[in-house]
Order: sequence, then C-alpha cells, then structure tokens
Amino acid sequence: MRYLLMVFLLFGITNTAFAQVEFKPYAEFGVKAGGSFSNMYLEDRISDVPFYGSLIGGRFVYLGEKNFGILFETNYSYLTHEDEALGDLSYSYVSTPFLSRFRIPVGSTAIVINLGSYVQFVMHNDEKVVLERNALMGLAGGLEFTFPIGRFTSSVEGRYNNNLHSNSTSIDNLWATWVEVGLVFSYTSRKQ
Repeated sequence: MRYLLMVFLLFGITNTAFAQVEFKPYAEFGVKAGGSFSNMYLEDRISDVPFYGSLIGGRFVYLGEKNFGILFETNYSYLTHEDEALGDLSYSYVSTPFLSRFRIPVGSTAIVINLGSYVQFVMHNDEKVVLERNALMGLAGGLEFTFPIGRFTSSVEGRYNNNLHSNSTSIDNLWATWVEVGLVFSYTSRKQ
C-alpha cells in the first residue's frame, strides 16, 4: 500500500511539473536548399554510377498535434556525372514528398523523424542515363534537427529515398536510390 501511495504521489508531482498550456495547431512555410547524391544506371553498364548535384524547393508543414504532423514539399534537383567513356552526363527531376512528422522536443530544439512517400517527375535526362519512365514513386525517410529563431525555424535535414519500381520499362531491377542533405528556413504561424 505504501508503494502504491508513493507511485500516485510521484505521478501527481510529475504531471504537475510537466503541465503545459493547451497546444494549438500551427503551420510552417519554408524554403529548402542542399545537395543530392544518387546512384543511377547507364545504358550498357552492369552496375550503377554516382551522380551529384543540388536541390532547391519549398515546403509546407502542419502540426495538428503537439508532436505529430505532415510535411509536403516540392523540390527540384539537377545531378551530374563525369564519365571517362561517355563524357559529362546529367538528369533533373521534380520530386513531391508527402511525409508524416514525428517531433521529439529537446528543450527549445527538436529532433524530427520524417517518413512517407514521394512522386518523382523526370524533367530531362541524357540519352545514356536510364530513365525511361516519366514518373517514379517511392518511399522516403529521414532525420531533421530543428531550432527556433523567433517566429522562424531553421533545420538541418538528411533524407534517404528509394524508388518502388524500375527506372526502365524493359528491365525490372534498375531501382534508383538517392540521399538528400539540406538546410531549411521556415516561417511559423505559431504565436510565441
């Protein structure tokens, strides 16, 4: 009985100590810039080759719960590869990720886990780069570290993306993967 009373007392103290004002949903509008690193297949090659480039985009975040929300982005990436036999190669795409956000507060900062899916629209590709489909779908996941600056939020983010089907319409196992690393600067509608 004594231990049960101590548990209830401890629960009451911690509940009072960590009580906060009521959460109000809010939105964030931001811009993102960074780098993309992908593995892409070339015609008549057995394995994939690395491509590097930049990305820029915009994002919308809505947090309907204190530690859970959604993220929608539109990003443009342009990647290149220098090949000894084929010369300079490039391709570009627009991706539109739709991700869930799990926010873990750490003081005034937060660690965020982003998980979800995307659609990738190929804008251009050199003839030797195997991208026969105009649109590709896949899964994405990543980590983000956010910190406030007044009514603004800054973030450092890393994300892994994996296509769910082949880049080729005739070969089944040419799946592309890529990593994005970026900086995000957002305006938040939350009142301080």
